[in-house]
Amino acid sequence: MFHKDSTNLYYHDFEIYVDMWGQMSLGKILGNDLEYTVTVPTYALNTDGIDPSASNVLIERVKITNFDDAVAVKPAHNDGKLATCAENIIVRDCVVNYGVGMTIGSVPPRDTYACIRDVHFSNITFHHPFKAIYVKTNPGTTTSMEPGSGGEITNISYEDIDIHFPIWWNIYIGPQQQK
Repeated sequence: MFHKDSTNLYYHDFEIYVDMWGQMSLGKILGNDLEYTVTVPTYALNTDGIDPSASNVLIERVKITNFDDAVAVKPAHNDGKLATCAENIIVRDCVVNYGVGMTIGSVPPRDTYACIRDVHFSNITFHHPFKAIYVKTNPGTTTSMEPGSGGEITNISYEDIDIHFPIWWNIYIGPQQQK
C-alpha cells in the first residue's frame, strides 16, 4: 500500500475484509496456469491487514476481518533507510473479526538491528480472534554478534482491549510459527 521506507503515516476510517473463499477460487484459476490447484485453505495466510514499518504512524477507526495479523508492526533496521526503528506508532479505535491480533513482529536478531519501540494499542475490540495480543519474538544470533547488532522490542502498551470468544489465545508472547 505504501513504500517500505515511510514516515508520518495516517491510516483511518476504512475496512479491510479478506474473502478466504474468493482467495481459494483465485488460487484455482491461477493454479490452472501454474499447474497446481488450491483446494483447502490452511487459514488465509499472508492476509495481513496493515503492516507498518515506519515512524510516526497513526492508525485509527479501522475495521479488519481477516485470518492473519490485523495490524502487525514490523521492525525497521539500521540499514540506511529513513526509519531506522519502527517507532511512535498509535493504533486505536479498531474492531477486528477473526484475525491474529494486534501484533508486534516478528523481530529476529539481525546484523542491521531489528527495532520496534514506543507502540500503543488502545480501544481495540476483537471478535473470535485466533490471538488478540501477539508479540512475535524470534530467538537466535546475528552473523557478527558485534555491538549494534541484534534486536529490540521496547515500550509496547495495550490499553482498553476487549476480547470476545478467542479461538486460540487471548495473549501470546513468544516465537511465532515455531510453537
